[in-house]
Amino acid sequence: MQKNLSMFVRRLTHVCSLKPYKETKWLMPNGNPIGVYVYNCVAGQRVPVILNDPHIATWYSCGPTVYDSAHIGHASCYVKLDIVQRILTSFFNIKLVTAMGITDIDDKIIKKAKETNSDFRTVAKQYEHEFWLDLSSLNIEKPLIITRVSDHMNTIESFVQKLVDSEMAYIAGDGSVYFDTDKFPAYGKLEKQQETVESNSTDKRNAMDFAVWKGEKPGEPSWQASWGKGRPGWHIECSAMVSKVFGSQIDFHAGGIDLRFPHHENEEAQSCAFHGTRQWANYWIHVGHLQMKGDTKMSKSLKNTISIPKLLESFSADTFRMACLTSHYRYSIEYSDKVMKTAEDNLKKFKFFLKDAFNYVNDNTKTIGYYNDKLLHELQTAEESILEALKHDFDTAKCVTTLLSLVSSANKLMKTDSSEYYPVPITLIAEFVTSILQKFGLKLHESSEEAVSDSLIDTLVEFRHTVRLNALSRKDKELLNACDIVRDKMKSIKVQINDSNKTPSWVFTK
Repeated sequence: MQKNLSMFVRRLTHVCSLKPYKETKWLMPNGNPIGVYVYNCVAGQRVPVILNDPHIATWYSCGPTVYDSAHIGHASCYVKLDIVQRILTSFFNIKLVTAMGITDIDDKIIKKAKETNSDFRTVAKQYEHEFWLDLSSLNIEKPLIITRVSDHMNTIESFVQKLVDSEMAYIAGDGSVYFDTDKFPAYGKLEKQQETVESNSTDKRNAMDFAVWKGEKPGEPSWQASWGKGRPGWHIECSAMVSKVFGSQIDFHAGGIDLRFPHHENEEAQSCAFHGTRQWANYWIHVGHLQMKGDTKMSKSLKNTISIPKLLESFSADTFRMACLTSHYRYSIEYSDKVMKTAEDNLKKFKFFLKDAFNYVNDNTKTIGYYNDKLLHELQTAEESILEALKHDFDTAKCVTTLLSLVSSANKLMKTDSSEYYPVPITLIAEFVTSILQKFGLKLHESSEEAVSDSLIDTLVEFRHTVRLNALSRKDKELLNACDIVRDKMKSIKVQINDSNKTPSWVFTK
């Protein structure tokens, strides 16, 4: 009773003595603007991307805590970050040095190890291996540098020791070490929080202080430090590993929107304190959640998750990426069959167009080709529009809309019953659409197994097309019905036929 009363008095005293939040502005870096503007939570608006070297940028993404399988909520975050990284490299010629941290020691990992009667290292390795397989199946590029917490204990210990030596952190009675937020007036710069209670420890000087080192607990893994045994706090891990790789400042630091506070807030505070700087990460990239119906976050605790292999049983990796592209990276997506069907339909529109364009350009019945100034002008406008959309906070949703509009115009020209033939603008548009979508990370081609069967499907589709045209001219309902049955059977084996009075086309579906 006395202990609880003492804790209450200490917290009440702290709350009453809280200083008003000191407004902290985003500091514009010195260097070279690259023409891109990105939203920054410290500034509360879009700010120009300025790099020390105009062609090199550093990027760190917070990786998983490997205690369980990843789900599509995680996947949407990593796909969107992969898209942004591809945009920087492919559209703006930035050499991006990417790193990701893997938390392979944590309360949840220890708990899973106890539940499965396994070593915590075995649990971590199993789920990390699975994580990389999942990312590969979604065509997410692997980071150039991977940092695991268990490999960087000396780095983390040195980081904590420097904070203690500079009196920015203090050692508590149980061997834990806490960051002293009272010593850092800019605390709350990412998200203006006045207080958060991280634990019930009475050893903390105030409620906002957070653990950079957790004192040893019986039966749990621990490492020896100069102040005693224990293991790192979650936030200190990223700060120490990033500082080891990238030094006192990083260009981009990325993760889900749920990491902005307290994780990224605490990273920024302790890193600025460690390096003696006012700004550690120049650009924070926060991705919106994948929501279930009713604005509910997908999470293991709510038991509403869908695994990545389960997703890929129903939809292709390209379809999932298309769904991510049609939503701005900072905004949430509501996962539903309707959303995925829309993404699938958009993907089919692009695939059908590319097949139709190939057939159109290679039409042997045509004798002379013409230019089409109107279509060429629309292509130029689309090129400019897409580049502008990407310059303004990587607006891929606008890019997809622009591409669909361009494809629609090209389709109208190809399907017009006219003797005029325009292979040049159609070829340029097809090449442009393919280039943009591939730069966004879409593969647009089928598996090797499907590729083997292409010629057989081509033969069947062409034969059906000939029969169907003959049936239409004779108004033979029985034969037309047979053609419909063939079309439906093909659809059941994931081949969708697009009928045309000229040349039919088909695509694989998922």
